[in-house]
Amino acid sequence: MIDLDAPLVMLGQFDWATWFSMFWFMVLLEVPRYTLSAIAVFAASFAKAAVPTPAEQRHLDGLKLSIVIAGHNEADAIERCLRSLGEQTRRIDEIIFIDDGSTDGMREIIHKYRLLGQIDIALSNQVRSGKSASCNLGFSLAKGDIIINLDADCSYDCDAIERLIEPFIDPRVGATTGSIGVRNYDYSAVTAYQAIEYIVSIGMGKRALDMLDMVVCASGAFGAFRREAIHQVGLLAPGPGEDFDLTLRLRRCGWKIRFAANSWCFTDTPATLAALIRQRRRWDRDTLRTRLRKFRDTFHARRRRFALLETFEQCEWLVMNGLVTLVFPIYVAWLFLCFGLGALNILIAVALVYLVLDAIGFLMALTICRRYSAGMVWTIAPYILTFGLYNGVFMRCVRLHAYWEEWIYRASARDSYSPSRVSHQAHWKR
Repeated sequence: MIDLDAPLVMLGQFDWATWFSMFWFMVLLEVPRYTLSAIAVFAASFAKAAVPTPAEQRHLDGLKLSIVIAGHNEADAIERCLRSLGEQTRRIDEIIFIDDGSTDGMREIIHKYRLLGQIDIALSNQVRSGKSASCNLGFSLAKGDIIINLDADCSYDCDAIERLIEPFIDPRVGATTGSIGVRNYDYSAVTAYQAIEYIVSIGMGKRALDMLDMVVCASGAFGAFRREAIHQVGLLAPGPGEDFDLTLRLRRCGWKIRFAANSWCFTDTPATLAALIRQRRRWDRDTLRTRLRKFRDTFHARRRRFALLETFEQCEWLVMNGLVTLVFPIYVAWLFLCFGLGALNILIAVALVYLVLDAIGFLMALTICRRYSAGMVWTIAPYILTFGLYNGVFMRCVRLHAYWEEWIYRASARDSYSPSRVSHQAHWKR
């Protein structure tokens, strides 16, 4: 047993074999995830952005756009959302607003805005039916060539819609999704951590996925869909995780999914730990259910639409998310078993490496995005010091718990995100 009770400076005295025996988790599973996509995206950021040709711009201008917004008890957010849509540089042909059985006066508000001409179609469900059912109603009524699905509690940059539809120049593109930023970043430490997380994971992560043609979720808060593609694969499935499910179906049918990095949406994220844990448990349960239950045949080479890229993407998720999450507690336990209390020194060293990687990733993402104000950056920058604990330890524990809930108890069937009758139906349609 190696004596590691000495100060951290003694860690520098060990040879490469000893170092690898202590830090294999980070070397094999963490460093590649942090660095490879960051380097690729940062290098690509120096390339000039493609500008639509006059013919392509005429094609984009000729597309008819329908916006579908479905919300439940979001009366306070409607005005800000509609105001940002009214300031768009791209003409919107129709706005369809669905009230999903709200009890806060949302029904009356959307009908008021319909009378004012800011909403073209305003409908209300008598009882709550879930976001999927409400959006599907809007999708069925939409007349646009492109159907844009938005959340009522978000606001959008004035050129967000114009930028969001630019990838549809390519007739192979079935859906696009844009950048999402945290609007309430200064509310609490929880929102500040999420602001950093969104900057890095969306600002760099989705750019890297777009370069590799591996974008797998056109967000229900900010996604655009080609009508032809929707007609081919069908509407949103019932239950949670509906946007991820629809995107995977589009990819299976050969449609490309693009990330419009310069199209910006801003939203308020959960402001307390309890609310954040509830949200992430739901997201992670839905991801596991969709990937490993509903689309598990991605790994079957003989299925009718087997595609190597889809299988590679699933394997990448299994390793970089599933395996890393499962192995991390085993790694910590192994450290204490092998090195005793000296494992604390190793974990401190790991935390310092995380700090360096997080800081580099954060700075690179800011350089690439160029969207955030100096005031915001200075407000959230101090939280980089402990972001590794948030993202590498806390969120990983939440994810592990969510995986356990879903794999053992199929907890998504009881998720309050959708009415119980809807979640139950989705649960048995796997």
